[in-house]
Amino acid sequence: MFARAVDSNQVIKDALKNVIFLHNDCEKGEGIEVAKKYNVRGYPTFIMVNADGEVSSSWIGYPGPDKWASYVDAGVKDTRTVVQKKAAYEKDTTKELACSLANSASANYDFAGAVKYFRKARELDPAGARQYTDDILTNMYYGSRGGAFTLDEVKNEADFVMVSSEATAEDKVNVAQMLHGMASQMGEVEAALPYISAALIASEGLDDLADSRLELEIVNALLVEKDTKKALGLKRNSMNDGWQEDPAAINNFAWWCFENSINLEEAKDLALKAVELAPDAGQKANILDTAAEICNAMENCEQAVELMQKAVELNPEKKYFKTQLAKFEEEVQKKNG
Repeated sequence: MFARAVDSNQVIKDALKNVIFLHNDCEKGEGIEVAKKYNVRGYPTFIMVNADGEVSSSWIGYPGPDKWASYVDAGVKDTRTVVQKKAAYEKDTTKELACSLANSASANYDFAGAVKYFRKARELDPAGARQYTDDILTNMYYGSRGGAFTLDEVKNEADFVMVSSEATAEDKVNVAQMLHGMASQMGEVEAALPYISAALIASEGLDDLADSRLELEIVNALLVEKDTKKALGLKRNSMNDGWQEDPAAINNFAWWCFENSINLEEAKDLALKAVELAPDAGQKANILDTAAEICNAMENCEQAVELMQKAVELNPEKKYFKTQLAKFEEEVQKKNG
């Protein structure tokens, strides 16, 4: 998204007038060593350095032209290194320093540190509370994957949004989607249901939130109304036109069916069709993994083994596929007593 905007968006062009912009592919050539030197953990990561190559500012992700440009402008105004900024922060805490250090922490996957700094910025700048809370929740979401935050801690922060008079319907929908994703990963999906209900009420009748709302309606149909037929219909309606000829879209649909244990027979047939449509070995192998999981869920672990063997043949370097194959082989052994 940024790659497209950098050549066309005037806000970004204006921000780049004050810096020397260098694009670096961290997975090729010299870029690999550059990524190691600056501890690049995800893409896209933006790093501002001084003449000595020392980091003064960094952030991960493209938050849109205006916010991205504000990060660049802040980095131009304060060219002190991150180390110097940390020392200054201890003596004279400002929202500018808190934000800069929060973004640098997040870029280095120190999500707990990022949350600490963003909370301080929110304390110092109540007028910007809505944006800081969004940044806090984003970092809590990613941090929770590594155990940096519990679901209860994230819910407490989410409650800050749900009761705020400044929170928009879009804010509530975003929080509900995030909570659902987290709760699902942690096996506590029921914890997200109150947020989903509140978001659906807040967004009712708002056309600009129709797509996001549809995702929540699908979850609501599954978990609250317990109506799998309705959920399946809503899921189909959420797919783009022509999705049944798009291998990635088919795989998305098939995996959704697997995760929710519905429509498995069709999901398997669609996944196998997607394997044939996939343009390269890597994508074919990924879809074969989906088909194998579906087969195993249907108690056909023998076919799951056959499919994973094909996936391993197509992508022998991916350890995950070999682990999956071993898992399904073990299921066959159990089945055979």
